[in-house]
Amino acid sequence: MKQNNKIFIAASLANGASFSMILPLLAPLVRKLQLSELQAGAMVSIGALLMACAAIYISKNQTKFSIYQLLSIGFIGMAVTWGLFSGVLMYGLTAQISVMLLFTLLMLARASTGVFMAMPQIALQTHVMTSYEEEQLRSKTMSKFGALNSVGVVFGPFLTTLLLAWGIMTPLWAAIAILSIISVVIVVLFDQQKPKDASSENSISLESSTLAQQEHAQHKKSTDTDEIQQDGQNFSLKRSMAWLVLGFSLYLAIVTVNLTAGFYIQDHFKTSVLQGATYFSQCSLLVGISLVVMQVLISKKLKWSVYTLLWVGLVAMSIALWISVSTEHLRVFQLAYVLYGVSVACLIPAFTTGAAQIAPKHQQAKVASWCTATQALSFVIGPILSTGLYQWHTSYPYYFLMLTMFALMVFFAFKQISPEKKLNWPVKLTS
Repeated sequence: MKQNNKIFIAASLANGASFSMILPLLAPLVRKLQLSELQAGAMVSIGALLMACAAIYISKNQTKFSIYQLLSIGFIGMAVTWGLFSGVLMYGLTAQISVMLLFTLLMLARASTGVFMAMPQIALQTHVMTSYEEEQLRSKTMSKFGALNSVGVVFGPFLTTLLLAWGIMTPLWAAIAILSIISVVIVVLFDQQKPKDASSENSISLESSTLAQQEHAQHKKSTDTDEIQQDGQNFSLKRSMAWLVLGFSLYLAIVTVNLTAGFYIQDHFKTSVLQGATYFSQCSLLVGISLVVMQVLISKKLKWSVYTLLWVGLVAMSIALWISVSTEHLRVFQLAYVLYGVSVACLIPAFTTGAAQIAPKHQQAKVASWCTATQALSFVIGPILSTGLYQWHTSYPYYFLMLTMFALMVFFAFKQISPEKKLNWPVKLTS
């Protein structure tokens, strides 16, 4: 188990680093290939759509896949399909090929990548849930792996900035190399032997206690059923809808800022393709550092309520968007990404906690599924919407997000002062 934990640690770092290395290269490569911003958005959307479909399929057929299969197939598949995507890019850069054929090939390659991207995360969650019994230990372990992924997200753009000196495709091949190395490590070193079932060692004590547990369960059954029915009547998705809209808007902002900034830097600040990739990599590095630092502060020092997290996040996001769209100085534009990191670090726990705190305990899985669906929907719609607005005008994606943040502020201001009982306890994030 310890060996598998080490492999999952390396996999979390590699997954975060490789994806964050590839992201800053999308806009400059699209420009080099003479594709449109909307076509770039379509490539991101198709990947997200196939990722969501793959996750749904695995969830409905979870007994068909072991943790090892999900992890190994996921990383090998990502290495191969990103390699295919890079091969198509190289061919498009060096050979004469029609734009429509090139776009079709890139869409197919990007779609195939999306099929495998969900697998490592599902494998990680399954590993944690089956290896640890205590809820607090599970939460702490998932937080640790999330932090490792964030470290990878910080390291990736830094590595991209260094490797761009050897050409725009070099970071992409480096990311594929990282995925390939981790794939080999998983295949060679992952322990596929199932952990020893503790229940087999204590079968006598379990058998002796079974009758008492059944009697206790039977005694509580009718009472629990009545409570669940009553809670189910009291809980309505409409009460969580405001927080789900917040989550959709948040992930829409994340997609928009990440996808359009690469184009915006080139167009607004008149940089070359290679310079634009370098500057955007620096932006990604800043937001990653800010995000990690703020996450640590929230979990360790700041005992903020849901609404405090909400307001700090909305205000930070609004200021960052205003700076991005109004400044004429590239360095000021980059510094706005510090505020983006602060905003995301606050709004993610506000979104998930706000949606969950309204629902009874037995409905938490349902709320979690709605939160996941909200994120997936924004990753499918966001790229098309943001790049479509960008083609209309380079500033429109930022103005759209500013209006969205303002509408959320107005709504939650009225929600807070309304006579309805507010659930506003401090959020304690486990690290």
